Amino acid sequence: MGESAERKDIKKKRIRLDALARRDSLTTEQRKDYSDRIVKNLTGLPCYREADAVLTYVSFRSEVDTFPLLERAFADGKAVFAPKVLGKEMDFFRIYSLADLTEGYRGILEPSRGYSYDEWTADRLSQRALICLPGAAFDRARHRIGYGGGFYDRFLGGLSESVGKTTGTVRSLLKITTAALAFDCQIYESIPWEAHDICPEWIITEKERVSENGKG
Repeated sequence: MGESAERKDIKKKRIRLDALARRDSLTTEQRKDYSDRIVKNLTGLPCYREADAVLTYVSFRSEVDTFPLLERAFADGKAVFAPKVLGKEMDFFRIYSLADLTEGYRGILEPSRGYSYDEWTADRLSQRALICLPGAAFDRARHRIGYGGGFYDRFLGGLSESVGKTTGTVRSLLKITTAALAFDCQIYESIPWEAHDICPEWIITEKERVSENGKG
């Protein structure tokens, strides 16, 4: 008999708290060093080099620092998008510099509504996008425990539905790669998961790059 949803939820909450405590225990110097290594590991992958657009969270508190990634993507001529919470949903809007970010949901820096990713893709024949996800805990099978709000699961689920409905149109050539950024201390051998959970295609830490084919 399978484990109940209630027990899984309790386990997820415990692991989330443990992973965030581990992450918070890193020193400022460690977070900077590890974040720089993570950005280097990510930008060395073809999914970054070939991306026309980079959609990434804006780091907050002890998360992997994405500001170096944002600066690198601007310098590399990528179209850069950052998330904005809109009620119970989240969407990505284009930014052209860090100056386009202002304090928003729970104090996290966000863009103004402006030019959305959906609008940007609407008239493009072919384009590749890299979406970078945050999270509390992960395992090497690429399962993810988020912060409990479900914003990224809903956004990615909606994006998948949108692409699926437009097969045979210009969007049928849309290529999206998802990569979660995490410190090694956030990685577990196994965490609770559900069949409907969306796994990132890559997990990038300061020590390794994990994909469905193993370490990359």
